Amino acid sequence: MDGALREVEVDSLAVATARSWDGFLRLVRERPATAAVVDSGALPRHLTEDEAVSELRRRFPSVGVVFVARPRVDPVSLFRLGRAGLRSLVLLPLDVLSGRELSTAIWGALGSSTQSLLSRAVSPHLPSRESRAVRLALEGVQLGWSTDDLSGALGVTRAHASVRLKSCGLPSAGHLLTWAKLLHAGRWLSDPGRSAQSVSRQLEYSSGAAFRRALRTYAGLTPGEVRATGGLDAILPCFLDACGLPYSVQRGRNVA
Repeated sequence: MDGALREVEVDSLAVATARSWDGFLRLVRERPATAAVVDSGALPRHLTEDEAVSELRRRFPSVGVVFVARPRVDPVSLFRLGRAGLRSLVLLPLDVLSGRELSTAIWGALGSSTQSLLSRAVSPHLPSRESRAVRLALEGVQLGWSTDDLSGALGVTRAHASVRLKSCGLPSAGHLLTWAKLLHAGRWLSDPGRSAQSVSRQLEYSSGAAFRRALRTYAGLTPGEVRATGGLDAILPCFLDACGLPYSVQRGRNVA
């Protein structure tokens, strides 16, 4: 949300801000957000701190949350937040706020993110450079990367990138980016505050029909089936099966 946090630079993270609580919720729903920073000093008067975080977690449980507590924050609300045991929530006092501290807090809130879960699934079975390619694809689709962008980040041509990926059983660079989109979609479709249409916009598909077609072609599922059968847990086995990799993922610990 808008406020002093805009003045804090967060290294290696793409940051967007909103000027109101409704705008903030709209931003999370419509943009490819994996973490949200809630500034207690920017909340509307009708919302207590624990009500704001609870609403965010209820509508978008896949999003990691960093809550910045200003000196006048209601101690009862902080107590409630601490006792709630909310998954992927990091409480950050304002007196330790810096770009580095905020970046560390955000990465901590992402402990159970799509990137983290997929990395744990593929890293034991792939060379480090191919595991990095998978991570970069997940990050890249959130930034609107093309196949050339991904190949450039890997330091090779598009053709070389695809040859290298296929040699380890992974899809070509272009297909890897599509899978990355669908993996994010799997996570986001499980959120009550999202719809198939909003997820298709997050992933910059030309239409909801194009998104549903890609999901059906690659994973053999509809958005409703993904939502009903576990979200990311429905898509991840499809991706690993396409790569010939075993499905063995252990969820990380909660962050609080």
